[in-house]
Amino acid sequence: MPFRRVMSCFFLLACCNVSWSEKIAAKHTQLELLAQQTAASPGQQVWLGVHFVLEKGWHIYWVNPGDSGQPPVLQWQLPPGFSAGEIQWPRPEKMQTAHLADYGYHDDVLLLVPVQASKSLSANSRAEIGLDAKWLVCREVCLPDHAQLHLALSVSSSPKDDPSVAPLFTNAHKLVPQPLPRHWKARAESRKGSFVLIVDAGRPLRQAEFFPLHADQVENVAPQKLSVLARGAQIALQKSDQLLKPVPHLQGVLVLPGETAYTIDVPAAER
Repeated sequence: MPFRRVMSCFFLLACCNVSWSEKIAAKHTQLELLAQQTAASPGQQVWLGVHFVLEKGWHIYWVNPGDSGQPPVLQWQLPPGFSAGEIQWPRPEKMQTAHLADYGYHDDVLLLVPVQASKSLSANSRAEIGLDAKWLVCREVCLPDHAQLHLALSVSSSPKDDPSVAPLFTNAHKLVPQPLPRHWKARAESRKGSFVLIVDAGRPLRQAEFFPLHADQVENVAPQKLSVLARGAQIALQKSDQLLKPVPHLQGVLVLPGETAYTIDVPAAER
């Protein structure tokens, strides 16, 4: 970036509540480190997001990549007193061929991360945040790539959401799976050759797909057998040939078309 443009950005940071970042062009990917808020506030949480924009036909991976691949790895360089939480993974897509099924994202995805700011931040200062991102981008082949990303946040006692990225963050938060509604119930059974997930939603669920959180538990490429129930649905999942020991809990994400995705964490009772 030209020196004159960098100095202009830093001047803006010093005089008002704005953040500064830059887009990185990588293999079949553009990415950028963004902040939901215009500034960091002492002792408060700020939402950061790594925005991947992918060329048509290319994808990156979810936390459980499925039969192949690897999820993105984020290594943070934070100011003293800052701490980063875990990636809030959006609900994934299933990418299937005749012999493999992977879980990940096409087109674009914002990986959300909550960051706690230091209580000792001083007004009129600046928080410099660095990130070393590593990922695989895949089509017929997979290409490893990495980038160093940077974000500069001003400091304010009353930060506001940045209107320039508000729609992007709003949509990303909606895609993060939520706990099951209070009136819903879920349970799982471990049978010979399959797991069966039973969800009571108080109404029929005519479409639903389960994404396992852990590898080598479910045969990813096998069709999921959905049975519609009067108050929900039952999903039969073929066990993986790589499953070598009992699974005490069935964990993953239940995706309903056009609705919020839900986290699942239920005992898998032996039957």
